[in-house]
Amino acid sequence: MSNIQSKLEIAQTLLQLLERTSFRREQMDNYVNRLFEAFKWEGVPYVESENNAYVVRIYERGIVMLEKRLNQTDEVMYWLLEDIIFTAVHVELLERHGVDNKQTHLNYTGEVKQELDRSVEKAFQQIGDPYLQLHLTGKRQELERLKPRGGRL
Repeated sequence: MSNIQSKLEIAQTLLQLLERTSFRREQMDNYVNRLFEAFKWEGVPYVESENNAYVVRIYERGIVMLEKRLNQTDEVMYWLLEDIIFTAVHVELLERHGVDNKQTHLNYTGEVKQELDRSVEKAFQQIGDPYLQLHLTGKRQELERLKPRGGRL
């Protein structure tokens, strides 16, 4: 018997976890619903369940740039949470500064970057472990690291 969750179960769990944060529900619904869209946004992790494992893919210009097979549901949930939370925090930051990063642009000073980091960490503190611990240990960088040919890093 597999403990691999369906895409719908993943979406439901994500929404339950995100309800612990101060983000608007409508905003979170939109980000979670990306999992079901045919269009693949650039840099966003997308997950499918295949052969008793999760396959997470990140696209760039419609091409798979990173593909990883994972067996741990917590790692997949964390990866998706990290992307959703960062996106939500970034959008809120843009709104607070009155810019859209199309016509007007945010100056990513050290102070702005710290504000972004603090807000992401606050959301993970609201969600709690094991996701907070994965965030604090930099798990996203590990998950998104490409494996060089020959298996060496």
